[in-house]
Amino acid sequence: MIPAMTFPFSTEVRVRLPETDAFGIVFHGYFFTYFDVARMDYLRNLHALDFISPARGVTNVIAHSSADFRSPARFDDVLVVAARIAGFGRTSFTFLFRVLHKEENRLVAEGKSVHVILDPDTWKPIPVPEEFRRLVAAYEKC
Repeated sequence: MIPAMTFPFSTEVRVRLPETDAFGIVFHGYFFTYFDVARMDYLRNLHALDFISPARGVTNVIAHSSADFRSPARFDDVLVVAARIAGFGRTSFTFLFRVLHKEENRLVAEGKSVHVILDPDTWKPIPVPEEFRRLVAAYEKC
């Protein structure tokens, strides 16, 4: 379980019918889509997409992604997907996610993804851009 902490950013996702399985609950693989929605909304909110994109001569890939499922979500539920960048390595950064059922304020899932910064020409790891680190540190108050 992710330790209790503040998540400075969240976005909402409404569960769509094709995301549910034969038992009427969200199929586990869709939580990675929800994490991705929150990650991209977080980065857009910070105006940080360009700092880790080919536009700046860098790219990034997901080196690790995991999820823990705590309770079910069903069709038409509104989920609040919270996101934060919890830390940096030399060439990587880590996102943490927490998914709550909006109406019931119930923990549905938690997740993590580790992103590695790469040179788009060589596909070799390179240091996380300092501008990106500073922007996130100011936002996360760390």
